[in-house]
Amino acid sequence: MTTKTLLVKGSRGFVFAAFLAAATLCAQPPAPTNLQVLPKDIPRPQLMNTMRAFNQALGVQCDFCHVAREFAKDDKEEKVVARAMLKMVMNVRENGDKFAPGGRAEKVACWTCHRGEAHITLPEPPAQGPPRGAPPAKQ
Repeated sequence: MTTKTLLVKGSRGFVFAAFLAAATLCAQPPAPTNLQVLPKDIPRPQLMNTMRAFNQALGVQCDFCHVAREFAKDDKEEKVVARAMLKMVMNVRENGDKFAPGGRAEKVACWTCHRGEAHITLPEPPAQGPPRGAPPAKQ
């Protein structure tokens, strides 16, 4: 193989790589719209990591809250609830030092309550005993 042949083949590879890079840049999804709780200028990788954290914490996929391929739509009640719960978590993190000292409130996340389940399952309350301060039962 001659030097000229190697140069031609090498340049073809370079052109192909450049074309592939350009096509990838053009194929980037549009910037997110309708962000109401998360920052409107959130970097795409951070947004995707946040959404993945929701997926893991609730054991769901994107279509649990989002209309397929139309992420800006608010047609699903689960999306409205998710926004309210996200505001709740943010509030706990911002104001939690008043009731959970030592940085514990900063650790609150969706997983804290959901534990991989879409809907929170609360434990049964303890059996009701005699009222506090009541005299002991006579035997």
